[in-house]
Amino acid sequence: MLFLIMFFDFSIHLSEATASALRLAGLRTGKITTSLSFYNIIALVSRMSNMFQAPLLGVLVDSAVLTGKIDALGNNFRAVIFCGALGDILAIILLPYSVAFFSRIILWFEETGSVPMALFKLLSFKNIKLVSKDFANVKFLKRFEDFDFKGIPKKFIFFNIVVVAVYTVGVMSSLFAGAHLAAYRVTATQLSGIVNGLATILMAFVVDPTAALITDDALHKRRTYNNVESMVYLLLFTRILGSLVLSQIIFLPATWYIMSVTLFLHR
Repeated sequence: MLFLIMFFDFSIHLSEATASALRLAGLRTGKITTSLSFYNIIALVSRMSNMFQAPLLGVLVDSAVLTGKIDALGNNFRAVIFCGALGDILAIILLPYSVAFFSRIILWFEETGSVPMALFKLLSFKNIKLVSKDFANVKFLKRFEDFDFKGIPKKFIFFNIVVVAVYTVGVMSSLFAGAHLAAYRVTATQLSGIVNGLATILMAFVVDPTAALITDDALHKRRTYNNVESMVYLLLFTRILGSLVLSQIIFLPATWYIMSVTLFLHR
């Protein structure tokens, strides 16, 4: 059960982080709006994975409450968080290939006018060879001196770390709080929104608009492609910091916070 949950969390983080490649694919093909549509598809896949993962997390909590192994539950949640970070790490490694792949899919979509038909093209041996050729032309390693971080706001990058960390622990902290307060478990679980709410606000008002503005600047030749690519790498790297480091640090404080609010509501 635990390994299945870890796999789902790994997949969720991998798909969400990989979606960053669509900014670069949209720039390469000149199809920014189309790339956003594909971003929504990946977001849908991520939400579906969350739907499958949620009841499995609930089973872990129920089992821990019944057996009294609450501390072991916390360790299990930390292992799940770590697997999510592995998904982010794999995404940054595969970024150049993801950009090449999505660029090809976007061009096929322009040709066919249908997302399923564009994906079905991958079933053709000829098109598989074409994608393989795209991959062969990918420059896998990028030297640090080749990056261009000019004009990328530091606050925007900092907030990305916070957003990822909070999103990573939000649900699990509320479940862990519910395990500690078994009598008020439903209340604690429903309070995950007070943890994720801050991240949602920061994402909607700071991170996403700034990333979109930088991408649009490149589309209108006010920035270079390398500048946007550097931004994407920076977002993915800080995403790893958020999911691998900061999330582990705030996991217990977030749990205590939800427990405090839960007890306050039941006074």
